[in-house]
Amino acid sequence: MTTPPASTIHDIAAAWLGRSAFAIVDLDALALNVETLRAHVGPGVQLMAVVKANGYGHGAVPIARAAIGAGASSLGVATVDEGAQLRRAGIDAPILVFGAVGRNERAQAIGHRLGVVVTNQEFARALAAEAKASLTKEPVPVHLKIDTGMRRFGAMPRDVPDLVRTIASLKELRLDGIMTHLASADADDPASVTRQVAEFDRCLEALADSGLHIPIQHLANSAATLRFPEFHRDMVRVGIVMYGLLPDVSIPLPKPMRPVLTVHGRITRVFDLFPGDQVGYGGTYRAAGNERAALVPIGYADGYRRGLSSRGWMSVRGQRADVIGRVSMDQTVIRVPDGLTIEPGEPVVIAGDGTSATPGAPTLDDLATLIDTIGYEMASGLTSRLPRLYVRTGQLVAIADLHGYRDLA
Repeated sequence: MTTPPASTIHDIAAAWLGRSAFAIVDLDALALNVETLRAHVGPGVQLMAVVKANGYGHGAVPIARAAIGAGASSLGVATVDEGAQLRRAGIDAPILVFGAVGRNERAQAIGHRLGVVVTNQEFARALAAEAKASLTKEPVPVHLKIDTGMRRFGAMPRDVPDLVRTIASLKELRLDGIMTHLASADADDPASVTRQVAEFDRCLEALADSGLHIPIQHLANSAATLRFPEFHRDMVRVGIVMYGLLPDVSIPLPKPMRPVLTVHGRITRVFDLFPGDQVGYGGTYRAAGNERAALVPIGYADGYRRGLSSRGWMSVRGQRADVIGRVSMDQTVIRVPDGLTIEPGEPVVIAGDGTSATPGAPTLDDLATLIDTIGYEMASGLTSRLPRLYVRTGQLVAIADLHGYRDLA
């Protein structure tokens, strides 16, 4: 595929006439990342693109479309509503709901042809009864999840053989997969992963001894996909790495993967600070001398975290511009780099992609490290108030903002 030139981000940002803080989602980068991951796992392994939490803050619908177009075989979500959103957008690929499905959600899951995770016999029978009552023509696809050590959601290993037999006896259900979730695939010590995989395999052996076979085994999340090729099995579930963010600072991404989302703004005010002037709520920053400051219209209501107060930085003309004072709900103040003469309207890169397209800017992973959190939280915490501009081959193709989502191409 052709990667758009580095100027694309700047060109789109310069042409945007909406709110002066916004995110650009590069669908070419998303496709590149999926293709790189497909090559990494090889032709014999399916790739599930995880698009829960509004596509980790990137936008579930356009991300899902781009991921399927680049070679993902299925999609993963956390809730029934997330799966229904994708179906309403016309997405026909298999969708698996990872989380528990409540009594009041079963009919919607069945009606939207969503795959459902089963962890106990009672739920399996109730789901089958709901499917029978709905007169659906196709059996409900289900995946059995085993709790091998995460201690969160799943069937205990000792209950798995009976659960598989129960599901097999219910003609309204179709057992497509068996899965588990690794709690510490990003840890330096692989012992936890090894223990969980061994428990998973003991369950599979018990099933095989009983003559029970399940078509798809899957247990590798993003970190395990990169670190443990021996555990790829039939399918991997990739979330954070698909967006070009790190599952852990110790796990590099395969080249040429890169972040999909960047955050931009325009300065709305430039002003002088004199010795002793305080900035922001509580006056937590005090100017030591004569300084120039600028106001950027983004704050914690947009997902630019308050913990970045006097710790984060942005990029102005490729130079570092430190955040000074507290990040407010809607606005943040930065110190203008020495020697720069700027005016309102000057572009600012709030979070970049680590390439020459956004020089001097922190990535979301950088910002996460500053406040002792993870890129997952930074990305998924970007709120709907921050417009998303979707770019493909250098062209703006869609927008999502408080007016809704709309395709432009």
